[in-house]
Amino acid sequence: MASKCAQRKTARLVRIRELRIVASILDQLQKSNLIARCPNCQGEFQLSKTTLFDGTKQFPPKAESKKLELTGEFDQLNQEIKDRLEALKKLKVSADKTSEERALSTGLGKVMQNVLPHFKDFNRQVTMEDCRFIAAQLDIIVFEGASTNNIKNITFMDAKTGKAPLQKNQKQIRDAVNDGKVRSELF
Repeated sequence: MASKCAQRKTARLVRIRELRIVASILDQLQKSNLIARCPNCQGEFQLSKTTLFDGTKQFPPKAESKKLELTGEFDQLNQEIKDRLEALKKLKVSADKTSEERALSTGLGKVMQNVLPHFKDFNRQVTMEDCRFIAAQLDIIVFEGASTNNIKNITFMDAKTGKAPLQKNQKQIRDAVNDGKVRSELF
């Protein structure tokens, strides 16, 4: 027990000695003609014309005022960062939801391309035997009448789900067909 008390007393004495050394150094710097350089603007100044103090003790009024000002700015910047993080989280959730919806729509579209010809409503409009599933650019080419060896019409068909628009190349195919820019060639 006595040794712990002696250790605490020694530690206090060391701390007092350290504080005296710091105070002595600050006093000597304050009285010196030393020149210092600002790390921000690189301007030179005399240390004797500055307020030097021990940061482990109470700050002088000017330093305390500057500390409070900087603390306020720091708190404001910290709040801005928190606000931006919240906004980013909401944006990420929104982007994730949009990506998920697109992925589901695309996946559903792929399934529909394969299943569509087997729906009875589809079969009422065209004969299944007249359809050729191609799944590239367009989904199906319908050779109306092919099953009876009497082709009356050729239809380029694409299956879409939801609000999915035609892709650029699909619009070009539609426009080429509508403009009569379709031909048959033998290779």
